[in-house]
Amino acid sequence: MLNLTHARTFLTVIAARGIRAAARQLDLAPSTIVDHIRQLEEVLAAPLVLRRRGGAMLTDQGARFLPLARSLVETAGRVRGLVQLPTLRVAASSNVGTYLLQPHLAAFQRSAGIPVEQWIGSNVDVIARLERGEADLAAMEWWDGREGFAARTWAREPLVVIVAPDHRWAGLGSLSVAELQGEPLLGGESGTGTGHLLRSQLGPSANTLTIVDGFGSTEAVKRAVRAGGGASIVMESSVADEVAAGRLVALRIEGVDLAKEIKLIAPDTLPPTAPAMALFEASRGWGGAMQGALNT
Repeated sequence: MLNLTHARTFLTVIAARGIRAAARQLDLAPSTIVDHIRQLEEVLAAPLVLRRRGGAMLTDQGARFLPLARSLVETAGRVRGLVQLPTLRVAASSNVGTYLLQPHLAAFQRSAGIPVEQWIGSNVDVIARLERGEADLAAMEWWDGREGFAARTWAREPLVVIVAPDHRWAGLGSLSVAELQGEPLLGGESGTGTGHLLRSQLGPSANTLTIVDGFGSTEAVKRAVRAGGGASIVMESSVADEVAAGRLVALRIEGVDLAKEIKLIAPDTLPPTAPAMALFEASRGWGGAMQGALNT
């Protein structure tokens, strides 16, 4: 099988007019250059280069191979650009894509020079796009560990209770689980994993909470809470602007470390040279709780 690396070495030897000059250009040992040429000649069953004092010359067979080698190497250089998609496709669940991911993707595009196409939707739809190959990687609030994919935790996002500034809880700073009982807790997008998290962290107490579903999004929930419709439990980052402006009040739940682990997910067959892997590596510097390698 013809080796493209050996073909490139052959072209460099001819362009540099010698083994040693080619070795310096390629940062290889002269013996490695000689070995590349020898293996190429064995595959083609023909001598290609004549070594002479002070340089190297093409044989007749080498002269016939020269334009073919150039064509092969040039074609190989174009293949990657033809096969790769022009953008890195990232699918993100609504809250992650809206409140957490944007500055990181913008910084990645500037530093890596890789265009990013972002799609934001429900967690269920994000998974579907990933499984259909319509996304190169996904960013989500939860992950069920299904086969064929690798996930990495890149951030740990606290959850807070939000109320209107004139709510009776507004001046408390924190709440007990018992105080949450009986207050309508407005739920946003379904499938975010918040319910599962509450059950895992609060135990049986989670079943005593009054969840009012049907608002469809965190933005709808925030407006309903501001209007006095009740309280809600949301990611802290999703209400940072409103809390800073005094339009909402964020409260902690006493004795509970309530937080979501934000995941980056990609096919486990992803080659290390894929643009999506560059984003995985860049995510190490995003802050939050980066934990282990790709398969953690």
